[in-house]
Amino acid sequence: MNRWVGELAVASICGVLLGCGGGSSSDEVTPAAAEVVSVGTITGFGSVIVNGVRFDDSGATVTINDQAASSAQLKVGMVVQVEGNVNACPNADVALCEGIAARIRFRSNIEGPITTINRLTNTLQVMGRDIVVDDTTVFEGTTATDLAGLSVGDMVSVSGLAEQEHVRARLLERTGTFQNGTTPVMLYGLAASVNTSLGTCAVDGVQVRFQGVPASDLPTGGVANGQYVNVQGKVYDNGVMTADRIQLRDRISYPDASVVELEGFVSGFISVANFIVGGQQVDATGAIFRNGTATDLKDGVKVEVEGTMAGAVLVASKVIFRQEVNAQIVAPIQSKNGSTASFVVLGQSVLTTPLTLFLDSSGKGGRATPTLGYADLAVADRVDVRAYKDSAGKLVARLVERTDPDPVLIAKGPVDVKAPVTKFTMLGIDVATGASTRYRDEFSNLISDAEFYALLQVPPAPPSTTRVQGVASATSLNTIDATRSTSTRGEVELAH
Repeated sequence: MNRWVGELAVASICGVLLGCGGGSSSDEVTPAAAEVVSVGTITGFGSVIVNGVRFDDSGATVTINDQAASSAQLKVGMVVQVEGNVNACPNADVALCEGIAARIRFRSNIEGPITTINRLTNTLQVMGRDIVVDDTTVFEGTTATDLAGLSVGDMVSVSGLAEQEHVRARLLERTGTFQNGTTPVMLYGLAASVNTSLGTCAVDGVQVRFQGVPASDLPTGGVANGQYVNVQGKVYDNGVMTADRIQLRDRISYPDASVVELEGFVSGFISVANFIVGGQQVDATGAIFRNGTATDLKDGVKVEVEGTMAGAVLVASKVIFRQEVNAQIVAPIQSKNGSTASFVVLGQSVLTTPLTLFLDSSGKGGRATPTLGYADLAVADRVDVRAYKDSAGKLVARLVERTDPDPVLIAKGPVDVKAPVTKFTMLGIDVATGASTRYRDEFSNLISDAEFYALLQVPPAPPSTTRVQGVASATSLNTIDATRSTSTRGEVELAH
């Protein structure tokens, strides 16, 4: 199976037969040594973990952007293709499947200069291509864990899930400052709007000029609409990338009757029988729905679709709704429970799964240490947890990053209750405020305590999402003290 998924939507051919990364029913049975092509985000190492499968990569051939590489160059957050075998696959939501990788391939979506940044919407553009970041985006090459560490003109490499309007970044790596005419830029994507007389086209939303490029550095017969190509150059000016070379590349291909698991965001929704996930048309009229019903399908919803191909259509046997991160806690670990792979922070239990990404930015190892996992975490380690609440109300971690010790505690999430103008509760965590607390609206403007609490919505109204920073309370392990009475830290802000 030597098919490369050019459009980086998370897809794996292990779903119905292998039961990897899906639900928890007993119908998911794994044949021994089943051949698999799995495309998804690297969530950990100790071998390489993709889509809930731990692949032994000791004998794997590795390529990065079509160049020979080693598994040591792979990083958490990269969206990769793994080809190999799965030897054992219990329920992937609670235990890792085991496999052997024969080949691992990685391609960046785009490598180029940042042209705009919008911190209010958590978006940026790279050579005009829209990039969305979220709480599970892994940032490299910057000390910040969000857009605050980036500037227009920074050179970045993006790996993520390609959607119709944008790329949802899973890994965003700053590699330096762009020098026009010197720094190599590159992208993969579909050619469109080809004008051979002008020598122009668009590739994955980026305007490209190829006029004057020798025929030997273009696809045989020239550039044409619908080709999946790799574009390389060194010039980006006035909204246009000037190509030095355009090469044909293979893209996603599912033959009839292949078993497919596709994770991504619904777009182009017309009906249950006709919608798109990761560029793939889906018919879910005969599917079993989990964590939701067919009426929950709509544009922008994150799902996993499992089924088989019939011509160009993925006929789904199962659709699993995947919840997005809506909670953050940054605090020391108070206790661990190895039997459930969970830990407690600020009095709140957090469950980890095979799909949890683990990072280390602490002095204990740094991000160069690729083998951090649940077992490496210790009581008193300060961690940055990005999570969601499951149907039972439990916090489930999508990302856990170990950080250096710091007295500052941070939490972000929907507010449960409020007691103006002294206290509110979010994620089960009490937040104490006072006259000296800094209060901000959703645009980061300073406001008064009365204005803040008036804007703060609690159930039964749609609850406000709020970001808090403070220090440990002297009276309760489950409280953040944001009063600024014992420290200079204490701020609450209405978040987007």
